[in-house]
Amino acid sequence: MSHGTTELQRPVPLYMQVVQQLRAQIAAGELAEGDRLPSQREMMNRWHISMQTASKVIGALKTEGLAVATVGRDTVIAPGAVARLAAAAASITLPPAKPPADDAGIEVKVSAGKATAPQRVADALGTPPSRRVLRREETTLADGSPVTVAVSWFPAAVADRAPKLAASEPIPAGATAYLAQAAGIRPARGEEDTAATEADQDTAAALGVAPESLILATRTRYRAADGQVLQYTETATIPGRWQPRSYTISGG
Repeated sequence: MSHGTTELQRPVPLYMQVVQQLRAQIAAGELAEGDRLPSQREMMNRWHISMQTASKVIGALKTEGLAVATVGRDTVIAPGAVARLAAAAASITLPPAKPPADDAGIEVKVSAGKATAPQRVADALGTPPSRRVLRREETTLADGSPVTVAVSWFPAAVADRAPKLAASEPIPAGATAYLAQAAGIRPARGEEDTAATEADQDTAAALGVAPESLILATRTRYRAADGQVLQYTETATIPGRWQPRSYTISGG
């Protein structure tokens, strides 16, 4: 792993210069998701900064959703860090990253494959209804019981450039981050609709609830700068499962 430059220049705050260098290493893949961030003492030795400044570096990276703490007290690069940097460059905001799941009862099951897009999905993707696209379903279980199911659809031209999307296994960084890493495909805008609604037959079966049970449903579109939909996702969550989100508010 490259350590990059260790030279710091004033008058930019020292901690922010270190943050900028670490951001660049994350964007370049020199620091990958799950990699350990340099400790405070390592930062002090490398950049010749104080412990207080090193602490501010780690705090800033956590605030930006680029780093998370682990049970072992190390700080590691957060899931989706590359996507967050890409989103920041594109002036869009993504929810903050969560620490890696420490609960052994949490499990994610994935199924993926080519399928003919239903009419609503074809409309969302802007493709003909007879066109085959990639369908990827991820079900999150807590202690063996499903709590959330997310079905994502990708146009064939997008999916063909990111082969792991078709694999029936979790992508730790998430599909959006993987698209950015594997194919250089980055969203420029996100559109999201959320409603409390009744579960249809398929959703009810996936969540293990009765048809027409109340669920929280979210529909998300990620668009490229030219307006093309790169990914369309339908997420359903059973009642009583809070979904925390945080937003950066600018202006005013």
